[in-house]
Amino acid sequence: MPNWKSLKVVETERYITTLTMNRPERRNAYSMEMAREMEACLGHLRQNTDIRALIITGEGAGFNSGADLKERASFTPEDTRQQRETVLRIVELVETFHAPVIGMINGPAIAGGFELALSCDIRIASDRAFFALTEVHNVGSFPGAGGPVRLPKLVGRGRANYIVLTGRRISADEAYDFGIVDLLVPHSELREKTLAIARDIAGNSPAGVSAAKKLIRQSNDLDVYAATELSRALRDPLDKTKDYAEGLKAWLEKRTPSFTNQ
Repeated sequence: MPNWKSLKVVETERYITTLTMNRPERRNAYSMEMAREMEACLGHLRQNTDIRALIITGEGAGFNSGADLKERASFTPEDTRQQRETVLRIVELVETFHAPVIGMINGPAIAGGFELALSCDIRIASDRAFFALTEVHNVGSFPGAGGPVRLPKLVGRGRANYIVLTGRRISADEAYDFGIVDLLVPHSELREKTLAIARDIAGNSPAGVSAAKKLIRQSNDLDVYAATELSRALRDPLDKTKDYAEGLKAWLEKRTPSFTNQ
């Protein structure tokens, strides 16, 4: 594993990896360096098929506060465009990662940090977290890393308009009520609750989980008939795997299956 300056990557447990954004003094805002490292790191982790669950979180009091505006003040328009494109690739890498990605949201998720959270498969938030897409009033633009695209699919167009067009801060409780957050927990319980879910996922069939993740993600943009065809295309090959046979055998023997991703 390369040495990252702005990230920490550890194998938390077997099959579970945690990627921690590590610029706590800036609430883990994207510097150009951190954005490039995130893209490279996710590309590196995608090659590790032993990963069955990936946790993304932030060091210190924040999850990710979007672009580092102090740094961006010195950017040329081309620098800004390059950083925005890098962050777009980051959220696409998260969304298409082979294993489920859990956003362990330990604090504020703002602008591009909120959009990063939206690209995760499961979002677990501390009661200290809050969320905001601030671009319309902070930088005279609008969220450029998929927020206006992904958010309506999650919460509906009306609430997406409310969040994007006002730039207002959304509390952890509101985020849970809106369906942005899947689980809201006391801050002291965040790590253990997240690990418990990651362990559940890691103990399941990797191929089955990966195919189900792909179906859930892609079927959102398909009609029911096309989604059914996709389901069939993803499901049929699994019947021929060793893990499928192991699952049936374990059920008959009344034991927990041991999946090997074969």
